Amino acid sequence: MSKGRRPSPTRGMRPPPTSPNATLKPRAFDPPRVAAEIVAALADAVVVTGVDRQVLSANRAAAELFGRPLDDLPGTPIDDLVAVAERQHVAEREHRAVEGEEQRYETTIVGANGDERVVAVSTTPLVVEGELLGTVATLRDVTEEKRAQDTLARSEARYRNLFESASDAIATFDANGRFTTFNHAAEIISGYRREELVGQWFAPMLPDDELPKALAHFQKALAGETGLFETSFYRKDGDVRTIQVTYSTPRLDEEVLCVIRDVTDQKMLQEQLIQSEKMSAIGQLVSGVAHELNNPLAGISAFAQLLLSEKRFPPDQRTAAEMIYAEARRASRIVQNLLTFARQHKPERTPTSVNQVLDDTLELRGYELRVRGIDVQRDYDEQSPETMADAHQLQQVFLNLITNAEQAMERAERDQQRLSIRTRRAGDLIRIEVEDTGPGIPPNLLERIFNPFFTTKPTGSGTGLGLSISLGIVREHEGRIWAENATQGGARFVIELPVVAPRPTGEFPSTPASHLVADRLHVLVVDDEASVRVALQRYLASRGHEVETTASGREALARMREDAFDAVIIDMRMPDVSGEQLFGELKARDPSYAERVIFTTGQLVDDSVRNFLASTGRPCVPKPFEFSAFDQVLPARRAS
Repeated sequence: MSKGRRPSPTRGMRPPPTSPNATLKPRAFDPPRVAAEIVAALADAVVVTGVDRQVLSANRAAAELFGRPLDDLPGTPIDDLVAVAERQHVAEREHRAVEGEEQRYETTIVGANGDERVVAVSTTPLVVEGELLGTVATLRDVTEEKRAQDTLARSEARYRNLFESASDAIATFDANGRFTTFNHAAEIISGYRREELVGQWFAPMLPDDELPKALAHFQKALAGETGLFETSFYRKDGDVRTIQVTYSTPRLDEEVLCVIRDVTDQKMLQEQLIQSEKMSAIGQLVSGVAHELNNPLAGISAFAQLLLSEKRFPPDQRTAAEMIYAEARRASRIVQNLLTFARQHKPERTPTSVNQVLDDTLELRGYELRVRGIDVQRDYDEQSPETMADAHQLQQVFLNLITNAEQAMERAERDQQRLSIRTRRAGDLIRIEVEDTGPGIPPNLLERIFNPFFTTKPTGSGTGLGLSISLGIVREHEGRIWAENATQGGARFVIELPVVAPRPTGEFPSTPASHLVADRLHVLVVDDEASVRVALQRYLASRGHEVETTASGREALARMREDAFDAVIIDMRMPDVSGEQLFGELKARDPSYAERVIFTTGQLVDDSVRNFLASTGRPCVPKPFEFSAFDQVLPARRAS
C-alpha cells in the first residue's frame, strides 16, 4: 500500500464478503482475518478512533456497551458517547495517547437511551506502516464494581465513625493476643496512645492473679465462643481499674474482638449502696439497742441519785454511788450519740455549738483513740458562738476526719501519736482544724483526695466517698474545707464555717422550766420498767407526793376512771397501750386531764415521737433523767 493511500478503516477487522456462487477452495491460514475475528469476539469493548476523534471501527461488545447498532458507530464523534462532565478529561487522555503515551483511566459514557455507565479505559496509539491513524481504546464496564466499592466505602466509613465515637473501648487482637486495632475510647480508658499498644501483647496490662482467667476467656473467643467477664487492669499511670469485657470472634482462630467498659465507678456505687444498706440496718439495730439500754440506764441513774440523796450515807459508799451515777451518765451520753448518729433525718439547721459537736464525736471514737494510744488535744475557743447548722451532718464530717486521722497515724512509725482539734473565731467565720501526726499527704494528691471514689487505702478499707461527702456538706453550709501538710509533719484538715445567727424554728422546745411545786400532788406513774417505776415512786414520795404506779396503759385508764390524779407520768413505749394512744383516750374523755400529762421516753431521736410530742404541747423528760427535771414540770394541784 502506497503512503498516499489511506487504508480502509475496517481493515483487519472484517473479512471481505464471499459471493454465494463462489466455489469454496481451501485457503492458507490468514492471520489478519483471525485477528479481526478475535477482536470482534472480545468481551471487552474495542473502539478505534481517528485523529479527528471520530469512531472508525468497533466490535460487537462496544455496540452493546453504547446501546447502538454496530453499523451506526463508525463516524460517531467521541464526545457524543461520553458524559458532558467527562468530555474534556477524555479529550486530554486521547491527546496524550496520540502523542504515544499509553493511557489508563476511568470515565463515564452515555448510552443511546441516556443511561450512564462507568468504564475503565485503556488507550494506545494506532500506527499502521509508520502512519498514525488514531487510537485504539479498550473499555470495560465497571459500574457495578464501582457501586460495590462505594457501598463498601460508605459501610467502612460508618463502621469507622461508630468505632471511633463509641463510648466503650473497642479493641481487636490477633491469635497471639497482640493488639491490632484500638479506638479513641480505649485510649482514654487505658491512658495509652494506640501506636503504643498496637502490636503489643495484652498480658502485661493485667495483674498476675487476673491473667489466668483472661487467657482462658481469650482461648474460648478464638474457638468461636462469645462471652462476658470482669477483670482489672493497670492504666498507663499505674491506676488499677475494673473493666467488663464482652468478646466475640470475627474470624475463627485468627482474630478476637473485645468491647471493654470501665465499671470502676459503677462497682464503687454498688459497694456504696450495699454499705449504705448495711449502715441503715446497723443504724436501726443500734437505735433499737440504744433505746433498750436507756431504760436500765434510767433505773441505774435514778437509784444512784436516790442513794446520793441519803444524808446519812457513809462517805466510802457515797463515793461508790457517785461513780455509779457518773458512769451511768457517761453511758447515757454515748447512747445518745449513737442514737443521733444512727438517726435517719432530713437536713435541718438549728443553733449549734461546734465545740459540743466535736466533743460528742470524740466521745464516739474515745475507746478506739485510747486503745491505739492516740493522745487527743482539744484547743477550743470557748467564746466561739453558736451558728445555724445541721449538727448531724457536721458530726458526720468530723467523724470522717477523725477516723481518717486514726488510720493515717496507724501507718506512721512514731512512739507517741497525737490528734489535735482546734476551734477559733476568725471574724465572721468559725475555723476548725483537725491535725494528726501521721505520714502526711503527698503534695500531688492534696487536690485529688476530695474526688469521689479516690482513696489511698487498701482495697476493702474504704469507699473513697468520705471526704467527697464531707466537701458537699461543708459547701451546703456555705463553708470551705481543704487539706494541707503540717509543718512538723502529719496532715491538717481545715474547715471554715460562716457564723449564722440563730433564728426561731419549729423545733420541739426543750423541757420548760417552772417554779418548784410545794403542793402535795396525787401522781400516777405509768411505765413498764420496774426500776423506773420504783425510783420515781421513792423520789416523788420523798418530796411529799402521793404516788401510784402501774406497768400497764390499760390499767392506768381504769385507775383514772376511778380516781383523780394531779399528774400522770407516761412512758411513750409500752407493750399494751402506747403513750400516744393513752394520751389520745385521755384527751377524748377529758381534755383537762390531758393537760396533766408528763411524758418520759428514750426515743427522742425518733422523728415520729418528736412530732407527736411537739403536737401535744406537753413536757417530756428524756431517759435517763435527773429527778430535778420532774420538779420543774409537775403541775399545780388540781382544784377540788
